[in-house]
Amino acid sequence: MVAELPTLLSAQPPEVPRKAGLGDRFHYFRGASGRRYLFSAIPRAGIGDFHSAVVALARRAPGGRVAAHWIAAIDCAGRPESGRRMPPLTADTIILVHLLATSDAERGDLVADLAPAPIALAAA
Repeated sequence: MVAELPTLLSAQPPEVPRKAGLGDRFHYFRGASGRRYLFSAIPRAGIGDFHSAVVALARRAPGGRVAAHWIAAIDCAGRPESGRRMPPLTADTIILVHLLATSDAERGDLVADLAPAPIALAAA
């Protein structure tokens, strides 16, 4: 499943990783269900190393948050499921991955949960 998002704001980066010197590498997004999903920022060159995951593309937002504008489940070959292409990466694109969904069904459910999430829910 692939979703192009109007804009989905992350919560503030978690405090513990920030205090441990990891900066704002980790971001939570809250889905329409109320569940929170943890995403990790990865280097642009590392995107090809991730398979069977959920990938989100985002940009910086105020207050250490990020605004995701595209999300997809990535198949076992590293391609967005349903045959859609990833949009071009711009200089300000942040690539985020979620690795905790362990099946195609879980990844599809996660994308579906985040896709319709209103900004008010995502900002908790």
